[in-house]
Amino acid sequence: MTVYVDNSRLPWRGQSWCHLVADSVAELHAFAERLGLKREWFQDKTRYPHYDVTVNVRRRALELGAIDGDKRAIITCAKQMYREIAAMRAGGGVMPILEASSLLSEKCDATSPKSASAVVQPSLF
Repeated sequence: MTVYVDNSRLPWRGQSWCHLVADSVAELHAFAERLGLKREWFQDKTRYPHYDVTVNVRRRALELGAIDGDKRAIITCAKQMYREIAAMRAGGGVMPILEASSLLSEKCDATSPKSASAVVQPSLF
């Protein structure tokens, strides 16, 4: 499993912000906890679930093992996590075991055939 952080540096409230995503929601939350992020900061009501992190937190994430993800990798992971969250919500908060195992076996690798066709649009977040 892998955690990715982009380098988008979007200006907001006087700081530059980036996006943190992972191969699974559980892994993302575990990594976010290591960074000191609050669960309530998780952006799960959007089409592209993620944590917003400042440039300083991005630097710490990279030190802890996150991968510098390009826009394609970030969007691929976010879409996968969106499907995971939708499956959990449809199942009453508990993801069916077969679906969960198939989601967790997929990596958000933008070079894989499934994700290579992902359309990258600059304004998705």
